[in-house]
Amino acid sequence: MRIEIHTRSNMLPELIQGPVFHSALVFHAFELRRGCKPYMLIGYDEQGNELGHLLVIKRRTMRLIPPVLNYWYTINGAGTYAPGCSNAQREEIFAAFIDRIFDMLDFRHTFIEVINIEDSRFAYGTLSSRNFVPLRDRRLYISLHSKDPHERLTRAYKAHIRNAMNRGVTYRQATTPQDMEEGISLLRNYYRSKIQRDLPSAKALHSMLHSPDGALSNQARLFVVEYKGKLIGSSLCLYEQDRACLAYSCGLRKSHPLLYPGIMAIWAAITDAHSSGYAHFEFLEARALPRIKRKFFATLLNYGGKQVGTLRWQHFRWNWINKILRRIYV
Repeated sequence: MRIEIHTRSNMLPELIQGPVFHSALVFHAFELRRGCKPYMLIGYDEQGNELGHLLVIKRRTMRLIPPVLNYWYTINGAGTYAPGCSNAQREEIFAAFIDRIFDMLDFRHTFIEVINIEDSRFAYGTLSSRNFVPLRDRRLYISLHSKDPHERLTRAYKAHIRNAMNRGVTYRQATTPQDMEEGISLLRNYYRSKIQRDLPSAKALHSMLHSPDGALSNQARLFVVEYKGKLIGSSLCLYEQDRACLAYSCGLRKSHPLLYPGIMAIWAAITDAHSSGYAHFEFLEARALPRIKRKFFATLLNYGGKQVGTLRWQHFRWNWINKILRRIYV
């Protein structure tokens, strides 16, 4: 198998359609994001047909105390593969991608992480044999195909949404330039003070919401919550196959506590996903939350979500750390 690596979105060939986290859309968004560099690994067979591709994000952070410059690589999901590939073939291609990543690693890198693989059994042997450490993680999602999402709400959240709408709160998808500008500005002001969560630049967010020809993207949507002509909440959702994924959400809950803008921002994305025919709705921000953020996870359960255990794989540059951690966690 021949593997090509692309680092510029304008040089990307046409790719197989698959998960949004390995798409050209997300590649371009990270290309515009400060402190990040995307790598698209594409595998071809002898005839030049694409077998699959994998998006790897190189990130950089700077700590003042102690003064440390960290580099790490993130793989979000199992990748995209050609139709007809068996599970064994997919794992073989994924293993080739992992080996190629090791070849291109910067000597200053701190660790590699593989997150959000839905099937915990996928590539377990591949990652384990390369001294990746499996850490327990969890996902939170709502099934939209079996029951109306309003029926899954807790009694308190049904009352909050009903009261907010009775007071005149409305929500809609942002389609005009003004709505997008104000919605993104609201998100950026909210996330500016969040240490554990960060937000891409406004330019990167705009690129996610629009296709290359300037039309609205079908892989990302922005929703806004309005009260008396003022935006009080906003949320950004990504879409892939039969799943909608809430990436970011915010609300002016301190200045409008009785209008529940944060709840309404998430509810806008859930109702849109249900009406659009998506089978599942997942809360991306609920993944890998630290202990101090467990209250946020419990809050999201009020929407009637289900918790699912999964694995988060990490490989540190120093192999002795991997060996110690594997003794603890494996």
